[in-house]
Amino acid sequence: MLPPWTRAPLLGLRQPAAVLAVLVTTAILACAVASAPLFLSSARSAALQEQLAPQCAEAAWPAIGIFAPAPVGEQAAVAVAGAPRAGWASIGQDAVPALHLGSSLGPGGNPQTGVPVTGPGGERLSQPAQVFWQPGALDHVQVVAGAGGRGVWLPASYAEAAGASAGGTITVGDAPLTVAGVYTDLFDTEPGAYWCDHADLFTNAASADTPPPALLLATDPQTVVALAAAVGGSLRATAAVPEDGSRLTASRAEELAAQTATALAAATAAAGTGAGGPDPRLADARDRAVQLEQGLRGPVVPVAVAGGLLALVLVAAAGSAWADRRATEVRLLAARGVGPVPLAGKAALELGAPALVGAALGGAAARLLVGALGPAPELDPGATSAAVLVGAAAFVVGLGAAAVVAGLRARGMAERPLGAAPSWPARVPWEVALLLAAGGCWLLLEGRDAVVSQAGVAQVNGLLVAFPLLALAGAAVLLARLLTAALPRVRRWAGGRGIPVFLAVNRLTAARGAAAVLLVAVALPVAVLGYTATLTAGSAATLTAKVGVQLGAGGFAATATRVDPAAVRGGPGTTVTRYADSTLTGADGDRVAVQTLGVDPATFAGTAFWVDSFADRSLDDLVTALTREGGAVPVVAAGLPPGPYRLDLGSLPVDVEVVATADVLPGRRSGDPVVLVARDRVPEVPPTAGADQSVERWTDGDVAVAAQALRDAGAVRVTVTVPDDVRRTANFLGITWTFGYLAALAVFIGVIGAAGLLLHLEARSRSRVAGYVMARRIGLTRGAHLRSLLVELVGVAAAGVVLGGALAVGAVAAVYRRLDVDLLRPPTPLLDVPWPALAATVLVALAVAGLAALHGQRAADRADPASVLRG
Repeated sequence: MLPPWTRAPLLGLRQPAAVLAVLVTTAILACAVASAPLFLSSARSAALQEQLAPQCAEAAWPAIGIFAPAPVGEQAAVAVAGAPRAGWASIGQDAVPALHLGSSLGPGGNPQTGVPVTGPGGERLSQPAQVFWQPGALDHVQVVAGAGGRGVWLPASYAEAAGASAGGTITVGDAPLTVAGVYTDLFDTEPGAYWCDHADLFTNAASADTPPPALLLATDPQTVVALAAAVGGSLRATAAVPEDGSRLTASRAEELAAQTATALAAATAAAGTGAGGPDPRLADARDRAVQLEQGLRGPVVPVAVAGGLLALVLVAAAGSAWADRRATEVRLLAARGVGPVPLAGKAALELGAPALVGAALGGAAARLLVGALGPAPELDPGATSAAVLVGAAAFVVGLGAAAVVAGLRARGMAERPLGAAPSWPARVPWEVALLLAAGGCWLLLEGRDAVVSQAGVAQVNGLLVAFPLLALAGAAVLLARLLTAALPRVRRWAGGRGIPVFLAVNRLTAARGAAAVLLVAVALPVAVLGYTATLTAGSAATLTAKVGVQLGAGGFAATATRVDPAAVRGGPGTTVTRYADSTLTGADGDRVAVQTLGVDPATFAGTAFWVDSFADRSLDDLVTALTREGGAVPVVAAGLPPGPYRLDLGSLPVDVEVVATADVLPGRRSGDPVVLVARDRVPEVPPTAGADQSVERWTDGDVAVAAQALRDAGAVRVTVTVPDDVRRTANFLGITWTFGYLAALAVFIGVIGAAGLLLHLEARSRSRVAGYVMARRIGLTRGAHLRSLLVELVGVAAAGVVLGGALAVGAVAAVYRRLDVDLLRPPTPLLDVPWPALAATVLVALAVAGLAALHGQRAADRADPASVLRG
């Protein structure tokens, strides 16, 4: 005879329903707990990638640089030029080098930006120059003329100003240089991705009135090194290792940081002079990603624990189902003196293999789901290891719970007489502890912010997640207990309501505990899904509104070039003149910094983002008020009382009167109030006024069209901003992902509820089938029995939907006003109920109950009456 530990797994296969139940429930448990470390790693990777995405590709490249200030000697220039690349080569990395000569010493010995240049005619040019070299630079410019050979290439405008041509000579400092070619100025072209990280070399984004030194492109690194030594200039040498930022993980970024430190130490030693340092952008993005991941731990861990505990209850129920399926054998063993501990061991041996397979499948499912639906598919290796360990723990705990419950259930079947009253632990309302814990979380939350910002990263307080989950679970169980306690009264009412209703109510009354569990299995997923879906939709609506207020419209293109706003046309939209440095001074002398927007009354209201709750008047009415004639210039302000003011646009004063107010106005990008004024009522503001003037084209259409409209009007440097540029900032990512994980939990709980419904049918299948067989002998039809199952299960599902909906309403009302994803940006939280999602939840709950009833009827029809009655 085989030993028990060999024979038991084979015996378990004789009960495929019990084996399948344990396999599925253990998979759910492992998936719930393993998802937490995987999700956190996915969020950290996504946060890193999202921060790098709007930057140049080189932001993800680990880079080091050595800077030698002016005047640099010949030997020092040679050493500095080769040091960064040598530093990377010391650890086996091939880096992209770059050299930049950006400053020199003036006549008084003071550092000055750029190097003075003298044209072929001997005249000193008013604009100094800088010299740059990087492999492939000359392959990414538009050639005007080329003479070949060593030397420098000049921008076309600079060559014209110097009177130089290809093949000629200019003097940089005191060193003559051959003009190897002429290229089109980069700011007059679309430079492309190659020049993205070097845009500051040829444009000044802050002011079009002050261009940087002319960009001379060297044909080779020796030219830059020799020139730096000859003119006594400065020299900056950098080297970067290409890396794909779109697939970068935090652990890989940490590895690159360690490599960067090693390479920098080697480069500094090789240079022997100058100051060295790494490019901080990758490290900064990594630090913010880690900060976001740490903030997510607060809400994610409680959610995973809650899902794990619910799944553990399901696994324990599967152990009870095993005992029910082996009822005859269990009673026989108990009659021969086998206690609950050996029976639990027998259950563990029989269910160990399916539990192990289920844990493995659950861990794999968690990895696939997080990879497909999570913030990013790239995960840290450590997260996978942590998920494996957590999944193994889930297997041990789940198998232990199933075995213990199976042993206790077996003892109860053998020792408790039929019809015995429930034991005292079953009568104690343990769920009150959950409500007390929820109350404690609420009291703690009262003295804290629900959403905090640390290092510029918005984080949801874990108490905000724990409180509603505890309250929903405790309230659902308590209300289910109270509702099922009224079933005896309902049974008397059901006596005259037809056979299906009578049978359904009697079955529920005979097993009030099972009915309560079934009610909770429906109500809790509905409550959590309703709560999370509403908060998620509300947060999304609030975030959309905040982004709309910041952008002003669907997106905008902006330029610091002083172009005529009236000349900016093309595509749908409106043109706005922004005066970032402006103030309002009231009659009492109080001065307030404001953001002044010069708008076109004819097009502004049709384009600007607006929500009716922003003011008690429509945006059309507010804009119409700007066209009032006579007296001071009319303006509309947010957060300021009506009355006369002096508006200072930089140093230019304008007498204005606030004729209308709003709580929120579009275009607000700082904490200062927004002031709207008709553009044609504002006098010309000279550059010397220092108003920090820019021109923006707001549009709800294609932002590229708006940018082209600015260029057609003469803009030199144009930047575009769209909603994704704001949403992808780490300040909002944590909020979005937190509620996405909560929504996933709600769906997960729904799966648990559906599985619990099937286990409910399986656990009571023997008594139900026995009753059905007996009732058929006295005239019960198959249709009447099916209708009774539908009344039983669909009725409980409908009650669960109503109960869960009521709980969700209460939870949302208690929380949503505290969930402001960004306190600095208006508006305050908006409530947006996702009716389609909630309706789908109701339909799915009722459909699952109906399918479960059909499954129960099919199982009853297939049962062998003789075997059932003998059992």
